[in-house]
Amino acid sequence: MFKNLTNKGLAVALLQLSFGINYFFHGVVRLPKLSKFVAGMQAGFSETLLPELFVTPLAYIIPFAEIAIGALLIINKFAKQTIIAAFVLMNILVVGSCFAENWANVGLQMTYIGFLFLLLFFLNEKEA
Repeated sequence: MFKNLTNKGLAVALLQLSFGINYFFHGVVRLPKLSKFVAGMQAGFSETLLPELFVTPLAYIIPFAEIAIGALLIINKFAKQTIIAAFVLMNILVVGSCFAENWANVGLQMTYIGFLFLLLFFLNEKEA
């Protein structure tokens, strides 16, 4: 699987795999306690300008999006489109964190976005 890759190609493949595992298990661990996760999101945004009308559906969608993104990154299918979907998800999370004025989360989310940039930038077009 990895034996014919250059060091650069191997580095990108391993970063993609690591991100896939990260996203996948972010979603998986939330599924058994989905109601608690949604309630936590609602409570976390209750004092913000972001209406519950937006928070609730997104809270239900996020774990499934994380699982889908993670699985596709792990199996290396539709890599370019999946990385773009991860960018979209991360930017939604950044907007939410800005509304909540949770600047530490914004910093962490921007780190994820930086690594997604690297993944997309170095992605072999033949693999995308």
